[in-house]
Amino acid sequence: MVGERNITKGKPNFSQYIVNKFGILYLHDDSESLADNFTFAVWPKQKSKSTTKPEANFLEEMFNITISPVNDQAPELKTKGLRLKVLQGNSLVVGPENLRVEDLDSPPEEIKYMIIRNPNNGILAMAHHPDIPVHHFTQADIDNSQVWFIQDGSPSSGVFYFSVTDGQHRPLYKLFHLDVIPISITLVNLTDLLLPQGQTTVPITNTHLSAMTNGKSPQITYKMTSPLQHGHLLIENQVVVSFEQEDLHSGRLCYHMTDLTASEDQLYFSLFTPESNLTGQMLNIRVQPLLRVRSNLTIANRVVYPLRRKDLDATELANRTNSDPKFEVTKPPVHGRLVRRVGRDTAMENATLFSQRDIDQGLLMLHAHANLTDINVLNDSFTFLLRADHIQPAIGHLAFSIVPPDPLCLQTFTPDVSLLVTAHNLVTSDLSRGKPVVSPGLTARTETLGKLAQTRQQETNPWGQHRGEEPTLDGKASPTRVIWPPDTTNTSPGTPTQPRESSYPLMVIVPLAVVVFLLIVTAVALCVWLLGQKVEKTKPLIKPQTNLEPTTPSPRPERSRTVPTVTVTPLLKSSSNPPVSLFRDPQSEQMAFPATEPVEKCAPWETWMNLDPDMVKLCRQTNPTLKHNQYWV
Repeated sequence: MVGERNITKGKPNFSQYIVNKFGILYLHDDSESLADNFTFAVWPKQKSKSTTKPEANFLEEMFNITISPVNDQAPELKTKGLRLKVLQGNSLVVGPENLRVEDLDSPPEEIKYMIIRNPNNGILAMAHHPDIPVHHFTQADIDNSQVWFIQDGSPSSGVFYFSVTDGQHRPLYKLFHLDVIPISITLVNLTDLLLPQGQTTVPITNTHLSAMTNGKSPQITYKMTSPLQHGHLLIENQVVVSFEQEDLHSGRLCYHMTDLTASEDQLYFSLFTPESNLTGQMLNIRVQPLLRVRSNLTIANRVVYPLRRKDLDATELANRTNSDPKFEVTKPPVHGRLVRRVGRDTAMENATLFSQRDIDQGLLMLHAHANLTDINVLNDSFTFLLRADHIQPAIGHLAFSIVPPDPLCLQTFTPDVSLLVTAHNLVTSDLSRGKPVVSPGLTARTETLGKLAQTRQQETNPWGQHRGEEPTLDGKASPTRVIWPPDTTNTSPGTPTQPRESSYPLMVIVPLAVVVFLLIVTAVALCVWLLGQKVEKTKPLIKPQTNLEPTTPSPRPERSRTVPTVTVTPLLKSSSNPPVSLFRDPQSEQMAFPATEPVEKCAPWETWMNLDPDMVKLCRQTNPTLKHNQYWV
């Protein structure tokens, strides 16, 4: 300023006269800068000429200004969260990232710290005297990493109280936290040790057991806290009760099982280092079953599923031990049950003990009965104990998923005719519940749309078939399916039937098939002979006409003198002729009944003319077409 006028870029000129009279005033902006300057040019000026700076004959100089500092700024703490984390028993430097105070008008050497209360879990010391506690230091000492915290080894955390000042302003008082990280041992691996079934020794490596520590000493020692129940720990064939981490890395440590009746064992141990310990640890040792288990087994709900070798296969175990492995169920399935077919019968019982032979023969079934409301898949499993001769048992389990049954895979029948004919019984399908129901006994029942049924209860042959019984079906009814149960055995009432695939060896199936075939042929021959004897002894209720065919053994229905216990609706208007099978081949009839004397034959169309008109529409007028593997009997 010149006088009371500011010198600016717009009005930068002033004269020597003004300087001599008023002088030049410099005003500082109160910043922390300690130097400043300005540059000026000077030249002679006549009164009649302009004040514009000439191009020549001028002098230019720089005027330097030195500013004396004034301590008017208080120190300011820049660190957020005064905290230091140190490992138990270790030493750590206190750096500017942990503690920093700035003063714009004071250098770091003039910012002084004073310890008001010392740390309760160690000491603060200078780097060149780590054993002597220090109570005063500067920000420059901190910036140069000269201040250290020496932890005394206690696991507890602590604090120290300090003040900081620049010598001119009031000091700042702060609390500094010292967090101690305790020395610890951490188990990196603690995996069950699997001993293959049939073996007695297995190595223990760092994949099963491994630990690490944050202490100074990396050496870790394992010590057993209780003896093993069913074996020993061995290092180079020597029984040991303690071992090192190096023994695990090298694979020298082994477990040897001495009790072949146990399926598992437990190793209780503790870990030690010179600075810390870890107690109460346990390594589980399990016998791994020599068994192949299906991993993606899915069964339908409320449908009996036969377990096969592809689901549970202990064949290798059977070959090694030359025995039949046994499965003992220790935990049954939650949403189902295991059942087994008893002997050669179709009766079922709960299976808590079964063998590999039962699985190979298809005797073991898994029946799921879960509530699948609002869900599509439900997981379940059962646990078992696998045993074999001269080796230790092993615990295994079979997991499976229960899904709703597929309607296309269920065995269903048409609503018109519901009939299953078996060798021992007559199975009718309960269409309302969607599952087959077995009806054993001597009475066969046929339900049709036309409500036409004929039931005759007679003496049965050894195969359970009815003599002289030929059910007549509606012409509109769907063809029935004939299913023979396994092993031609009787089925208990209420037992669900399901097709079962054979698992018998070929050497058993072939002789059994031959025996069954011979028995069937013998039974059929005996049935035909008995029918022939009964026809010869039976006299007709009505006088026969001259056009009757000779009486021969025939599986067709016969009229008896005995009053039947059921209502019989005759198909023919005239009862003078014996009933004629609607499904019989006319050529077969001519060949099967050779005439001993000339008789009058009825043409097929004449036979239909004699039928009741109400019955004609319910009967077939043509022979049914034979399908694959069908033949006339």
